[in-house]
Amino acid sequence: MIGELLVGMAITFALLATRMAAFVAISPFPGPMVPTNIKVGFALLLAMAAMPLAGVSHLAIGPQLVVAGMGEAVTGAAVAFIFRIGMSAAEVLGSTLAHATGLTFASSYDPTQAATTDALTRIISNAAVLVAFAVGAHRIVIGAAMTSVRVVPVGGMIDLATYMPGILSWMARTLECGVGLAVPAMTVSLVVQAALGLVARAAPALQIFSIGLAVSLASGLVVILSGLRDSLAGIAAHLMNLGGILESILTPS
Repeated sequence: MIGELLVGMAITFALLATRMAAFVAISPFPGPMVPTNIKVGFALLLAMAAMPLAGVSHLAIGPQLVVAGMGEAVTGAAVAFIFRIGMSAAEVLGSTLAHATGLTFASSYDPTQAATTDALTRIISNAAVLVAFAVGAHRIVIGAAMTSVRVVPVGGMIDLATYMPGILSWMARTLECGVGLAVPAMTVSLVVQAALGLVARAAPALQIFSIGLAVSLASGLVVILSGLRDSLAGIAAHLMNLGGILESILTPS
């Protein structure tokens, strides 16, 4: 009896560790710059904290356990993916502003994300991480990962029929947030480009392209800096919806 109990507890902990490891790997928190050993320790700590909520698994060692492990990985990754999509509003905002102001020429390869990003996008993304800490978004997502043990029992899998419509709606809201916050800078950039085009048309001898980039960059930076507080407040308001999104997706209807 004691041996079966110990085996069941070990299987439960292994499945929980799989769920939390997938959550830590996909989530923006603690982030790609954190060492791997700290991520592993954080995932094991979350699994230990979730043990009282999970009970003891009665799964036997075999193919069924492998399927259960895959389900745990999908559940943990689903919770983290919602957080990552919410944080991508800052990336959408940064990349849109970079295209509007002409800062895309300063792009460089980011090995942590295996993608090419510009300096403005990285700055806004790092600022969004601080905003997420300020509004407690990391606590909300960690709490969702913990409570998912009750909603999706150990060895089960998240309801994809409930998950997919919610995640698509969340992606649309994230894209709307990022583009909406960038509209002022895009409008100013459009007006500046139109004005430069009229000047070039009126005075063909004038080398307008030699000063066009400087004018576009200066006007864009003025708009960005003047509206930076409102942009960060918009990202904070967007991240405040994480709790409702996670609840609507994880809570069975």
